Amino acid sequence: MASVSIAYLQSVLHYLHDLGIEPPAHNANMALSNSDSAHEVTMEHYVDLLNCGALLSEQSLFGFELGKRIQAKDYGVLGYLVESCENLEQAIEALIRFDSLVADIGETEVSHLDQQIQLDWHVKSDDCKQMVLRNTTAWVATVRKILGEHYQPDEITFTFNLSHNERLTLSNWFNCNVTTNAIKNSIVFSKALLSIPFTSENKAMFQALIQVSEKELQARQPNENIKEQVILLLKAKSSLKHCDQNRIAAALFMSPRTLQRKLKHQNTNFIELLTDERKSRVDFLLTQHTIAETAYELGFHEQSSFTHAFKKWFSTTPLRYQKLLLKK
Repeated sequence: MASVSIAYLQSVLHYLHDLGIEPPAHNANMALSNSDSAHEVTMEHYVDLLNCGALLSEQSLFGFELGKRIQAKDYGVLGYLVESCENLEQAIEALIRFDSLVADIGETEVSHLDQQIQLDWHVKSDDCKQMVLRNTTAWVATVRKILGEHYQPDEITFTFNLSHNERLTLSNWFNCNVTTNAIKNSIVFSKALLSIPFTSENKAMFQALIQVSEKELQARQPNENIKEQVILLLKAKSSLKHCDQNRIAAALFMSPRTLQRKLKHQNTNFIELLTDERKSRVDFLLTQHTIAETAYELGFHEQSSFTHAFKKWFSTTPLRYQKLLLKK
């Protein structure tokens, strides 16, 4: 059943308390009594409490106001883990790996545009306005806290409708265009942000938190799908240069040998998954770059190696393939 950390519920109650509002006892008690454990609350009751908060506070952007107040403790161990990452790329890898520990209410998908990264959030609830507003705002607020107030996304999209005033409020805070009634809930930002060092870098803390998170994840998901995790991480890479089994294993917080063994159990291997990701990027790269640049972006050390692999994939040369693409 879809659920969130009880810390999510508590952050709502604390915000309402600061506003001088006490929600009807049955709303909070219902959420707590229907929790799957002492640490989780069902998504249904979390959404109900968010909607109740919006009604009682008369804030149509209640989730947005709540997200601006985000603190690391609201994400539990994952919050402190993200803050101890070296950069945004590593933070996204950690979120993909461990997000289910704090909120199993949606799935994150990473897409690569030309000079941008797009994070799409597919939620598990049709009644998602306040929940999406909170998560989107909290994500941006957290990155700003780490990278500095100068950080801003390039575009925010929401699947639901917003009034003109609501859009204006959000556009002013996010400092970018906000689109409503979109196909996806998305955050689009520059690839350049991925490698900016976090000012709160703490490698010792990072390693300690990784161990805690990994143990908890293993306890919850004894049969985790490592193949899916590798695919997600490969897609999250802005470029495949210097992307090898050792790097992906490190991102999954395990040894290369362990990664190799787990993938073998799922009837695949790292080279197969890397090849699939390389092939999925070929069309876009060849319409935007030279063959040599495409080879480099796909992680080939020499253009000749890329050409050899390309012929095996598509039974033609990169040059002929590129000419056909550019004619379309």
